[in-house]
Amino acid sequence: MVHHAQTSAGPSGSAGQAASAASTAAAAAHGVDAAGSSSKTIVIKLGTSSIISEETRHPKIAILSSLVETCYTLRSLGHKVVIVCSGAIGIGRLRMKINEKPKSVGERQALAALGQLRLIALWDSLFQTVGIDVAQVLLTRNDIADRPRYSNARTTLNTLMSPPFNAIPIVNENDTVSVSELRFGDNDTLSAITAGLVDADYLFLCTDVDGLYTGNPRSDPNARRLGVVPDVAAVRKAVSVATMGSSFGTGGMQTKLIAAELATAAGVATVILNGSHPENMIKVVEQGLPSSSATSAATMDSLASSISSLASEEAALIGHPPLEEPAHTLFLPKPNPLSSRKWSILHALHPAGTLIIDEGAFNRIARADSGGRLLPAGVVGVEGNWERMQAIRLVVRRQVPRHSDAAVRGAANDHDPSLVNSSQYARNIGQYLVRTDASSPLLSGARTPPVIDSLRKSTASVPLSPSPLIASTSSANDLGSSSDGTPAQQSSGTGAERGVASESTAAEDWEWQLIEVGRALANYTSIESERIKGIKSSQIASVLGYADSDYVTDQVALHTLSLH
Repeated sequence: MVHHAQTSAGPSGSAGQAASAASTAAAAAHGVDAAGSSSKTIVIKLGTSSIISEETRHPKIAILSSLVETCYTLRSLGHKVVIVCSGAIGIGRLRMKINEKPKSVGERQALAALGQLRLIALWDSLFQTVGIDVAQVLLTRNDIADRPRYSNARTTLNTLMSPPFNAIPIVNENDTVSVSELRFGDNDTLSAITAGLVDADYLFLCTDVDGLYTGNPRSDPNARRLGVVPDVAAVRKAVSVATMGSSFGTGGMQTKLIAAELATAAGVATVILNGSHPENMIKVVEQGLPSSSATSAATMDSLASSISSLASEEAALIGHPPLEEPAHTLFLPKPNPLSSRKWSILHALHPAGTLIIDEGAFNRIARADSGGRLLPAGVVGVEGNWERMQAIRLVVRRQVPRHSDAAVRGAANDHDPSLVNSSQYARNIGQYLVRTDASSPLLSGARTPPVIDSLRKSTASVPLSPSPLIASTSSANDLGSSSDGTPAQQSSGTGAERGVASESTAAEDWEWQLIEVGRALANYTSIESERIKGIKSSQIASVLGYADSDYVTDQVALHTLSLH
């Protein structure tokens, strides 16, 4: 849903002249010719606390005006800007003179409808002073989860930022129609998705502190701010949970780390800074990214082990001298980011079902030269209902020794959880944690399949669907395959067991473990996939009566996995 707010063609009045002068001065100060600067796409995320005063519950006009001047300067330097802005419900509460947070969904959506109109009118009024058009873009999770609508949103945003429109899109979640099951949850996640949509170079997450700290800077006098972070996963392991509480803002630091993981995976440099000084964004962009030599492997290895005891070694720890001017935390983009299409498959599209594959199939599609093509012979199970070209989960089935619940809990102690087990696949996730290093007694033994000793996501990013990483165990008497990876006789089980064969020779002390390893776009429907699973590609036509592709899917995006 897009509304284009028209404004004048150029800067108007003294405000416009002042902004123009500020832009010229900024360009000169940074040694940049506005006409010849390298154009970058910049996404700026503002939370409700950044635009509405907690004391007065009125908009922070001074900060918003400063942000408008910052956007004008960035535009004058040749950059494109997108704003992701919360605050519709807050503005609605102000309009209706409601002090308490609304409790019902209906009240929240009604206040969002009242506030969104006034919020975009405020932005339009402010940007009119510098002659910039703004466009309202309201998104829901359904808009992102569906591939055609995702592509349409991408096209619309890029068109708005290009001639002849040259507008600044102002993006928000469409709270008026969103339902709780299909919400982004917070605008930090929405901003990361938006950054991926427009192939952004920078994502700025504005909050009420100067960056990411080792502790809560409000209560811990020894808390230190991190400058450059080469690996979000290492920081997540090392920084205390208290650091990621809601005291850092509406969404909390936890959601900002999730957004940083999503964005950096797409090749977007992500910055956490204080929203009270939006002009600092200009300096960060003009400083550029540090050289790769500043983020060596040794630095990354020492990050997790040293961050909790940060002292005089701070500069060496974070891989780059602390960024004192301006104060912020910079998360470096991945050196080998996912392509836009793979990123959308992995993080944006909502999976309609699941393909269960064997280890041999996973090893084939994980090879760089495989092209992400999955043959039907490697499919051992089908879950859910989907049509062609819908997103689906890819789950690897592996055999592990059976263990008691107590053993699972014991093995999980003192280990970072990377696998989540449940008694029924995709129905009761999160009961038990399993240790997955190669030395684990749970995974050792002569009969343990040698192909994959362990699988674990190296990042903790949260896609827009439940359970970014799923593992499940079922009895080896229920699920089975022959040693060459072909399915055995089909069992009569239901749920996750449907379509997966039984292995009569399996010992009762073994069971099957299911691990989500990625996402894909299906070439065949779920019904067709059920019929052709486990067969050779040459047999597809004889089974279905046609063969539109030799592959169940040829568009696969895998989670970042490490083998131990």
